[in-house]
Amino acid sequence: MLTLKDIAKEAGVSVMTVSNVINGKKSKVSKQTIERVQKIIRDLHYTPNLNARSLAKHESRLIAVFVSSYVSQENLFKDPYVSDLFGEIEAAIHESGYYTIIQTVEEPQHAINLLQNWQADGAIFLSNQSADNMKFYSEYCQCPLVFIDSTNNKKNDYLTIEIDDRKGGYIATKYLIENGHKKIAFAGFLDEKESVIKERYKGYVKAMEEAGYKKFINQLQTATTYEEGIKRGIEIASRKIDATAVFATADLFALGLIEGAKQKGLAVPKNLSVVGFDNLSLCNYVSPRLTTVSQDISHKGRSAVELLLKAIKKEEIENRRVICDVELEICQTVRKI
Repeated sequence: MLTLKDIAKEAGVSVMTVSNVINGKKSKVSKQTIERVQKIIRDLHYTPNLNARSLAKHESRLIAVFVSSYVSQENLFKDPYVSDLFGEIEAAIHESGYYTIIQTVEEPQHAINLLQNWQADGAIFLSNQSADNMKFYSEYCQCPLVFIDSTNNKKNDYLTIEIDDRKGGYIATKYLIENGHKKIAFAGFLDEKESVIKERYKGYVKAMEEAGYKKFINQLQTATTYEEGIKRGIEIASRKIDATAVFATADLFALGLIEGAKQKGLAVPKNLSVVGFDNLSLCNYVSPRLTTVSQDISHKGRSAVELLLKAIKKEEIENRRVICDVELEICQTVRKI
């Protein structure tokens, strides 16, 4: 079996130099040496033994990324938000010299079993987790964990990456009110537990109540898929829902809503105003351009990796709850009435 010593002998350098090249620590190695070592590695088809490295250093350099699946065998990566966020996370993990493994999970115990079998150095949870789930994971997982889009209002010791969802709901609704709308519907799935959607709803309610429109508060209990958006757009166009504007808690739903309304002859923004949430990249390719609450998905994903790596390396963490800001991206789907 080919070893680092063999490569070092062939290249005429030390074993430490070869190790530095392989592990990306190239600041103290000349460009010519790097190229010579890399050529020998390619020519001799050398592959690092990750298992041996893991045992020697008591680390796997594996980071698990979990996405909760509430529907068996559902393809969650059809959701562009999940895809965009995972892409940013994977890129940041790769740049840091770690490896990514990803899995959808239906039960918390499933994730714990996988972490133990994989011997991951840490894990990131993309989907909203309840307080009970975060407590369960934190008690039974032996590696650091970061939760994205999970509210941590009880000031627990969890590592969380959130956005100011309440502000997002507020600025979206306030903008619609400033454009003359009173009958503004809120579209999202609410339950009794704390969640990002509930925080957006609180912002929506605050703006409506400040404007004196409490009697017009209208919550559409709905999944926020594109298909559900089409159904709701058809219902609004058919006058089954009395609204001149909709604040949709996901861009994908908002785009479906616009399509459903269009199918029944209702034009956006001429007959219906719509504000989405996320500012997904796909919004750049549709017309009219969606007015939406913008969150910086790249910053969000990379902040999660940065926070996790600090925990893995046992570095000091000043802020265990990171809240990213949001802003309104004003485009073409809101009309003044």
